[in-house]
Order: sequence, then structure tokens, then C-alpha cells
Amino acid sequence: MTREEYLNELKSSIMSLTSDEQAEAIQYYSDYFDEAGDDEKVMRELGTPEELAKTIIEKFANALVDTKSGDSNNNSDSDGAKEGNPDGCSIDALYFEFTKSQVKNLSMDFGAAEVAIIEGDKYCIETRGLPEECLNCYLNKEGTLVVSNTRRFNLNFWSHNRRSRIVPRVLVTVPKNAEIGKCRIAVGAGKLVSRKISVKCDSGAIDVGAGNLVLDGVFGGKIDMRCGMGNLEFAGSITGVVNLDCGMGNMKLDLKGDPKNYSYDAKVGLGDFRFNGEKKSGVCQIYNNQKLANHFSVNCGMGSVNIDIK
Repeated sequence: MTREEYLNELKSSIMSLTSDEQAEAIQYYSDYFDEAGDDEKVMRELGTPEELAKTIIEKFANALVDTKSGDSNNNSDSDGAKEGNPDGCSIDALYFEFTKSQVKNLSMDFGAAEVAIIEGDKYCIETRGLPEECLNCYLNKEGTLVVSNTRRFNLNFWSHNRRSRIVPRVLVTVPKNAEIGKCRIAVGAGKLVSRKISVKCDSGAIDVGAGNLVLDGVFGGKIDMRCGMGNLEFAGSITGVVNLDCGMGNMKLDLKGDPKNYSYDAKVGLGDFRFNGEKKSGVCQIYNNQKLANHFSVNCGMGSVNIDIK
């Protein structure tokens, strides 16, 4: 393995960190390689990229806990709170894993968290800065992997004091070429981004409130989508009759397929609807074409819906 390959794998393994933290870590170890002058020796010393990534994530997590703990010790109003968190919750890093064969369906519901989805050899859920009491992660009797962090945080969570602010982050790993029945993903005010995944699902639902969701690599049947005031970007494939509901947000679909095999009907308020570059807009306009087996039923209020199929 070359130095470049090592650092690329390391970067892929620390995507649960913020972009600034990722850049800081990669720059540090890039300089470390330069100063050592012997790439093979450095890689033997540091271990695999995955092993080093765990150490890096733990260091950033501990830095948050230690900083907040120091603030709490000097704050007379912190009685009853557990160390490191104004909610009185433990914020140790959490880890869950499930085999590919165990998971039949996927249901993820995130509130204010920053979420990254990557590809691996099994299902893994890793968190940082998220109180244990604020996370639900379990496999139900139907084989549905349920992950959610919808519990409200104490208002101190939103403090503008950077030293005390704890940003919850979740790293979700899905197996390569995973096949599931139902896939449901909901994002409230948070952010979810997927990178280099390949998931097949029979049906699904995607719901975005005021947050940002970028999902690349999902190939499914009927996947209904709703976007309130946020941003929803989807890349993959969809078949069947699909409902798209966009309020004041933005919805962009880049799909694989033949445009001739898709039809649509659209109700457009003050927003903008485009189908393969063809613009449909105006005040309270209704557009219809011949209904095929693969059909989009679009309700666009004041936002924008853009569908590209190629």
C-alpha cells in the first residue's frame, strides 16, 4: 500500500468527524510521513487505516468530553449533570454492529445529527458526541434495523460557546451490494450524506424537514419522497408509481434509466418543476402526460423539483 492509498483509506474511515477535523487529521499524518521519510515503517507503526481511524475519533471525542468537563467543574449550576454533558447523559462513543444476513429492512430517523453513510462488509452504527439516552439502535423481530436520535436536547446543546457545544455525529456503514425490503430515511434539521454505497431496496420512503440529505447509490422500486424546507438530492434508480412532495425546499433526482419509460403528473404552485430539462412552472398549473408503469406524481408548492433520467 502506498502512502496516498493509506491516507485515502484513513479519510474514508473518519467521515464521522467534521470536515475541519478530517482535514486536520489528514494534514497531521501527511506531515508525519514527510518527517519520517520511510513510508513502510510509518504504516507498520500506525497500524491499518481502520485502526488509526478509531484512535483519531476517540481523541476528538475525548477532547470534547474533557473540555466540557472542565467547564462544568467551574460552573455552580451543573449540579446533577453527568461529566461532559449538560443534559446529564453520558456522551461516550457508541458502537453497534449487525451482519448482512440479519438486516431485512432499514429505518433511520435523525433529528439534529450530522450523519455519513459509507460502504463496508457489515452494518455498523458509530456515534460521537451523542448521549446514549438520545439514541435508539436495535433490530426488531421483523429484521428491521432501527436507528433514531429524535429525543430533544437540553437548550445548552445549542450554546454559542464553542467550548461547550457538542455536535452529535453518526457514521452508518452498510454492506456492499446490500439488498433489503423496505428502506426508510428521515432527516429533521440535520445533515445526511452518503458516499460510494450500493443498496437495493424493494420500496422506501425519504423525508426531509429543514435539513440536508444527499443520497447516492440507492436502487429501488417505489420510493416516495417528501421535502419540506430543506434540500434532498437522490442518485440511483426508482421504479413504480412514486409520490414526490416538495414544499419550500429543493428536490433533485439523478436517475438511471430510459426517460421514455417514465411519465409524470405535476401540480405546481409558485415553484418550479423540471423533467429532463423541460421546465414546467407557473401559478397553480397542472401538467399531465400518459401514465406508464413508472410514474412520478409530483406536488410542488413554492420549492423546486428537478428530475433527470439517463
